[in-house]
Amino acid sequence: MPFLWIIAALVRWIRLKIYQYEVTFAVYMLTPTEKFIFNSILLTVLSLIFTGIYVYLPDHLRSIYSHLYYYYAGERPFVTSGMAAIGTAFRDGGGVVYETAQNTAATAAAVVPEL
Repeated sequence: MPFLWIIAALVRWIRLKIYQYEVTFAVYMLTPTEKFIFNSILLTVLSLIFTGIYVYLPDHLRSIYSHLYYYYAGERPFVTSGMAAIGTAFRDGGGVVYETAQNTAATAAAVVPEL
């Protein structure tokens, strides 16, 4: 049956990769407890690295693109992210926040009569 042949080939390939990993990093010389500790530490470090890449890399690339675009065009690119818009408002010296506060105060003064 071709299905069993595919499974057997997959199992053989996985065993080969495990063998290559153990020989490359000399894990085959460790006791089972040491192997467990080494593999746990390696898995933890790799998961932290991949989580950091997944969480922080898109914003970092967006920031790099924004700087490169500024150097090329002389203006900031259109911001689509909510947190990036807040960061841009404060990076500009709070000008957007200040204008919004002024507009709100002017609207409140126009609506509420003076006492």
